[in-house]
Amino acid sequence: MKRILSVLLVAMMTIFLTACSGGSTQDVKPAAKADAPKKLVLSCVAFNEPEVEAGVKALEKMGYEVKVTVLQDATTMCQAIMTGEINAALHAHKPWIDSYNAGNKTNVMMLTPYIHKNVFGMYSSKYKSVDQIPNGATIVIPQDESNLSRSLLLLQEKGLLTLKEGVTQPTDLDIKENPKNLKLQKVNVAQVVSSIPDVDAVCSAKMFIVSNGISPDYEICISNDLDKFGVGFIINPARKDEQWVKDLMTVYTSEEERAAIGKIFKGSYVPGF
Repeated sequence: MKRILSVLLVAMMTIFLTACSGGSTQDVKPAAKADAPKKLVLSCVAFNEPEVEAGVKALEKMGYEVKVTVLQDATTMCQAIMTGEINAALHAHKPWIDSYNAGNKTNVMMLTPYIHKNVFGMYSSKYKSVDQIPNGATIVIPQDESNLSRSLLLLQEKGLLTLKEGVTQPTDLDIKENPKNLKLQKVNVAQVVSSIPDVDAVCSAKMFIVSNGISPDYEICISNDLDKFGVGFIINPARKDEQWVKDLMTVYTSEEERAAIGKIFKGSYVPGF
């Protein structure tokens, strides 16, 4: 009898508690953890990794869980941005992104202010100045549209070529005068510096010179177009108003990041903010 009363008592208490809660126990959900980290996946090439890693601790203090993924090229980064595999990437300069968007009918967005600007120059193991470049010299230049144009504009700036007037994104078809009969060889941008021993000179972003351990003595000259080639984080424009974007820019335009850029890149990048 006592056992039956105990069972009835437990049942009555269960009904009472359920009624007080306003529903079944299945309706009760555990509270979300208020301080759960927000996940961010950032991407870069290996050369840029120290620059991106320099801001990770600051983002973590803001409550983010950050993963830095190294990818091989800017095209892969753009594709991953638009599919949502990564949140933001840092590598390509603005003219390259504009060219990519035009050619692929995409709208990958570069945030401003820029994080750094990409120094570009001419390098040679044989000559020390532009004046020494001989007639018929072979010069290797990148084949992608934006860096090809930058190379031609540098050669014009230094008096080695004359381009058609009014052309802002020249190709080799826009060469008007070539007084030294230069032979221009176009190769993949990442392969330019490996050609240095075999040709008279190359035109390249300085980052490839530094990252490949090429002697700084090989620098003949640098271009004066630094402000046109800013590099910023790229994102999917649909996410531009999200809080993580604002926090990202706060961290990577700080004085701490400015100091890191100067220390890491040995003059191949300069701060863009």
